[in-house]
Amino acid sequence: MTENNTGPEGKKIADTPLFKRLLEKAEAYLKHPTQVAKLISDTLKKATAKKGVGAIAGEVWENLQLLTRMIKAASSGEYKGIPTATLVGGVAVLIYFLMPIDIIPDVIPVIGLLDDASLLAWFMAGIKTELDKFREWEATRPIRVTPREQEPHAPEKHDADISFGTPKYSDRSAGDIQTETRPNY
Repeated sequence: MTENNTGPEGKKIADTPLFKRLLEKAEAYLKHPTQVAKLISDTLKKATAKKGVGAIAGEVWENLQLLTRMIKAASSGEYKGIPTATLVGGVAVLIYFLMPIDIIPDVIPVIGLLDDASLLAWFMAGIKTELDKFREWEATRPIRVTPREQEPHAPEKHDADISFGTPKYSDRSAGDIQTETRPNY
């Protein structure tokens, strides 16, 4: 990250009354894991949509993904030991990222996301030790594969004679059918 991104801009945003209110909102979110999960989902959707816009590229995108994974693991109880202040701050950063009107409104192409990226970079630099611990924890976790939803099993189509083993002529009794045999065979 460049000096400019981790410098005073993110700190200035974090010191605003707006961000202070977001910290309080973040505490409320953390009491409801489903709200945190939705926040993470919405954040990743917005970031994916803005990924090609220069401001959400490369390292910023990777940091956002790392932060969301850490918050998700901590809020679900899988990852323990994260300081509450770090968790609250991370959720507040995500809320700020989702706000369309913040210090620099997101509707302004490219520039509108610079304040979001600056705040994220500043926050990530401040919790570097915690992120390193999380990366290490995450690397030791087994990879979980979620099974695809099983589609209803449709019987395979085949051309086999399904009457195998059943009388071919159900209107006749078993002794009624004559077979021809050839002598000397």
